[in-house]
Amino acid sequence: MTVKNIIEQMEKLFGRQQEKYMYQLINEAIDDIAVSKKNHVVSSFTNLEGYKRWYELADNVVDIKRVEILDTNDRYVMIPKLVDAHKILREDTDSAEDTLK
Repeated sequence: MTVKNIIEQMEKLFGRQQEKYMYQLINEAIDDIAVSKKNHVVSSFTNLEGYKRWYELADNVVDIKRVEILDTNDRYVMIPKLVDAHKILREDTDSAEDTLK
């Protein structure tokens, strides 16, 4: 969709508007999209398979924040050996306060 298409559609809905006002609306919409795109986080689950070390990731994965495994006590256990283990361990809500220092 181009700027011209957006302006044409808005003119059909709201009538003729000033060009400066139209560009201002478009820029604000782009800013809103950028903010939501930057902070968009999705959680995903997969079942573990015996003797499997590597798992496929979806093509839309950009970054992995944390990896947890559900243990036999129905408690999620964090896997600390990722890129920044210190950051991941500090975000672990099950850790005791004195172990985070």
